[in-house]
Amino acid sequence: MRIVSIETRSYRHPFDPPFRAAWDPVPRASQDATLVIVTADDGTAGYASGGDGLPDRELLERLLRGVDPRDNSSVRRTCETVDFHGGRPWAVEVACWDLAGRAAGMPVWQLLGGDGGSLAAYASTGELAGPQERASRAVALRDRGLRALKIRFHHPDWRDDVRVVEAVREAVGDEMEIMVDANQGWRMPGDLAPPWDLATACECAAALEPLRIHWLEEPLPTADVDGYAALVASADVPIAAGEMVRQEHEARDLLTRGGIAVIQCDVLFCGGIGGCRRIAGLARELGRSWSPHTWSNGYGLVANLHAACALSNHGYVEVPYDPPAWSAGRRDWMLPFVLEIERDGTIAPPPGPGLGVEPDLDALERWRVA
Repeated sequence: MRIVSIETRSYRHPFDPPFRAAWDPVPRASQDATLVIVTADDGTAGYASGGDGLPDRELLERLLRGVDPRDNSSVRRTCETVDFHGGRPWAVEVACWDLAGRAAGMPVWQLLGGDGGSLAAYASTGELAGPQERASRAVALRDRGLRALKIRFHHPDWRDDVRVVEAVREAVGDEMEIMVDANQGWRMPGDLAPPWDLATACECAAALEPLRIHWLEEPLPTADVDGYAALVASADVPIAAGEMVRQEHEARDLLTRGGIAVIQCDVLFCGGIGGCRRIAGLARELGRSWSPHTWSNGYGLVANLHAACALSNHGYVEVPYDPPAWSAGRRDWMLPFVLEIERDGTIAPPPGPGLGVEPDLDALERWRVA
């Protein structure tokens, strides 16, 4: 089996009303996404999307034509050279996993050696909400079977964010795990707001300790590895980070030098599925865990879900879900179905070989822009 072509199709899906992401000062009236189609010489195709900013399609096709898509080492090493010089190419690597799974008649999680196809979901909330509103939404999530949720920080004063966590903990008691995302690891284009310093991160961690949070995520810039080490040494809450790292060495540094408890690199952003397999293995050896970031689109969720079901030693996987602002339907507009959380709070990859998704290209045409 050899790669003969790589095709990309770009889409823009409108949001009405716009989505007001906590980490983005600009309301989102639409979402851009690119579907990658990798075709082999026997006509089998693999599909993926997420982590947009893909390099030139013709470059990727020229470098990968003739490569066996099942040879992950060759595909990944080629993508690493492209990533250094341009946009993230990892949707191509993920599409090759989809193609390999289709050829083998196996889901990707099984190709990766996994022995089960589901994980407990944590509802990853996306917008800011006041204490009572967020508590009310948390109760609704609990009542539909979820066991965990993640609360975004981004009020002008982080103490107001802590009050939101207090209200949620009071409302759900110990029936749900609560993750907290400070979103200080990176900034949206043009957002010049200063990040937290170590003193602020330590003060916030201390304030959250009595609330029994599952982890505090990205309380410092990703590159501040020494700051993470100092925070881990002083804080009594687990620290998570690394959702936007591009290079595997960044993830390794956060684990080995920074001492974080949970590394969160995304298969569409860092190293593909093969690269995250190595990071997950390192985390396991260190007694830590890999639990991937999944906020891109429905395809990104599916790809990370397959990888997490096979490779993660963490009990929960991130599922972007914050109704009514961010519904499963909004998230999964690229998919021919909506990926639902089960009533017991678990989520499984779609059944079938590869990623388990056969895109409806005709239905997506109405949003095609290139």
